[in-house]
Order: sequence, then structure tokens, then C-alpha cells
Amino acid sequence: MKKEFCILFMVIMAFCAVPVSSQEVKGTGTDELRKEADSVLRQGAARRKIEVVFNLVDRLLEEGSEDAVLYLEEGLEYFPWNLKYQMIYAELLAKGGRPTRARERAELVLQYGETDDLIERARKLLGKEPLPTLDKVGSVPGSSCSVVLVPLMEADVWLLERVKDRLSATLGIPVYIRTMEADYPPFARDRRGAVLNGLRKDLKKDIDNFWVAKVLKDSGMTPKDLDDEAKLLRVVKTLMSGAGPEAMAEFEAELERSRGKDPQWDSEALLTVLVRTVKPHRRKKVAYLGVTSVDMYTKDYNFLFGWAGRRGGVVSYHRFTAAFNDEVPNQERLIKRTLMQCLQSIGHIYGMENCTNPTCARAYPNSLEEHDAKEDTLCPQCRSRFEKIFKQALPSDVPKAGAEK
Repeated sequence: MKKEFCILFMVIMAFCAVPVSSQEVKGTGTDELRKEADSVLRQGAARRKIEVVFNLVDRLLEEGSEDAVLYLEEGLEYFPWNLKYQMIYAELLAKGGRPTRARERAELVLQYGETDDLIERARKLLGKEPLPTLDKVGSVPGSSCSVVLVPLMEADVWLLERVKDRLSATLGIPVYIRTMEADYPPFARDRRGAVLNGLRKDLKKDIDNFWVAKVLKDSGMTPKDLDDEAKLLRVVKTLMSGAGPEAMAEFEAELERSRGKDPQWDSEALLTVLVRTVKPHRRKKVAYLGVTSVDMYTKDYNFLFGWAGRRGGVVSYHRFTAAFNDEVPNQERLIKRTLMQCLQSIGHIYGMENCTNPTCARAYPNSLEEHDAKEDTLCPQCRSRFEKIFKQALPSDVPKAGAEK
């Protein structure tokens, strides 16, 4: 049994520890980068290896080398959905006097890009108006029900604008976007904390196992002591002792490498900042909903899409993005995912429970797969509940979420 627990912990580590994102290129010479890129391209570059080619492109652009365009074109042959480098390519085409091809690439980025940076650059190249400047938080007009979306820390304006329009069309009430200045807390957990939390949860789940119970008893600890990080590590290392010094060293090294990686913010702390900041402007019947691109968790949750109650709510679309899920960029999908979570959270702010209809936008999802299985509309029961709260009928014909045309 003890050996089985050693294996269990190593498996958990393998699944919880996400590899460090991009290849480190600082200190690597241009010639060495070029050799690596040429080797990758000769082998028929797999997507997961093509990053070295784009690293070389960045270096060659810094040095002003004309070879940057050649490697950029080859990299895009193997990874055409890398919109960051499609935008760079569009800008280089424009500078090189090829406006038609530059506009084609910029239009592609404008249609599929999921970040303000890419969309702003595409709009600029295409001669379109920049994204709107948002008003600061303040009292909202009227006395009826309304929703105020507040970007917290980092949030993309294009997405907020699209979700705002869809929320208003779905609920039939005014929806505003207002910015606020606030002192945000630092991230409360990183990859290291997430790994330890996973170990803690598994230990508590198997608290009746002979070896777990024995280690706790011999250490003079109770299950409650596992909430203390130092005591948790003592238990884990004791259970892993049979795996040998190399496994133990790798465990400790992985924990150390995980510091500062994949930061997560406590959703309750973000909600507290939101509630405190909007308090001077708050009025009855207004739902204040923070929206952020940073990753969230709270208590024993590994992550959260949203966190809401009668005081207000916070929605994170971090795990809805193509970048997080290694998906093809898709504005419509990101709008839909974020819209559904906003509808669920707004319902909580107005005192509604989660919906029991699995296809309703307000159903509680245990995974992104379950979230995507929902519709971006309200079931008849949730419509009826909102109508009673708003004291008016909801619109019957609501357009689907879609990308900018």
C-alpha cells in the first residue's frame, strides 16, 4: 500500500505540473537559434516544436534581419493559426508595399483574434476606429434593474462590448461597462499551490487509508492539520519516502520550479475589491459584475469560472480562451462561453439558484465540456424568474453570439 501511494503522488505531479510555456531564448545566440529552427523545419515541424522558429523570428526582427520574413512565412506554413505572428506578418507586408495581402491577414486577425492587442493592431492597419474608451464607474441612470460590467485587473474591451450587447438583448435591461481604479491583491496561489491543494484533497479523500491514517497518527496530526502547508509536506514526504531519494528530489524540484507559474487570484478577494470600490455609487436593483482575464480559485476549488452572491460577482474567462485550451481562435465561442457565465452570475446576484436544466445558460458546469454543452439562452423557468425580478417580459427573439463582421 505504501508503494502504491508513492506512485499515486508521482502521477498527480505528472498531471498537475504543466511544462514551462515557451522555450527560454535569453542567452542563446542567433546562430544557435537558427540551427535549431532549421532542424525543426527540416523534420516537418510539429506544432509543439514550431515555437523555436517564431523565437528566431523575434530575434531576427530585433536585429533588423531581412531573413525574419522568410522564417515567418515558413513558421506560418506549419502553424497558420498563430494570430500573433499573422499580425506581425501583416504589418511587415504593409511596410514592404504589399497592402492587399497585408489587409487580408489583418482581416483574418480582426475576425478571429481574442485579445485587445491583436484587434487594435488589426483595426489600425485596416484604418478602422480604435476600440472605445470606457467610462469610469459611477452612478448609473434610471431606477429600474440594470447590470454594470466592471473590468477587473485585465479584461479585453472588445469582449466586454460584445457580451454587454448580448446580455442586454437577452435580459431586456440596460447593461453598462464601467472601469474602476483599485488596489488589487497579488495572486494568492501559483502552480505550486495548486499542486499542493490537489495533494491535500486526495489525502483527505483517502483519510481512512491505513498508511495515511498511520502517518497522521505517528506524527501526532489530525486531518485538519493538512490545511497547514508545512504539515501537509511532512505527510506527503513521509508517504513518498519509499520511492527513493531521486523521486523525492524531483518532487521538491518540481515544487520549486512551480513557484510563480500559472498565478491564480482568490475570487473572494477580487469580489471584495469590487464591492468596496462600487459602494459609493451603488443603488438598488443594479447587479455589479466584475469580469477578468486572470485565473481564479477560492477555498478548495482548483479553479472557478465565476463567483457570485447578492453583493455582486466576478467572472473569469481565462479558461475560455483558445490560448489556454490550445484551440483554434474563435471569437464566437469565447463570447458564448463568457456570456453564459455572466448570465449564471447575474442570476445569483439577483438571488436565483443554479438552474437544473443542463442546457440552460444558468446551469452549473463541472467542466468546460459541460459549459460548452449548454445553450447561450435561458430556459423557460429562468426566463420566468428574471421576468418576476425585472417586472417585465424578456425579449423573445435574441440573436446568437457572433464574431465581429
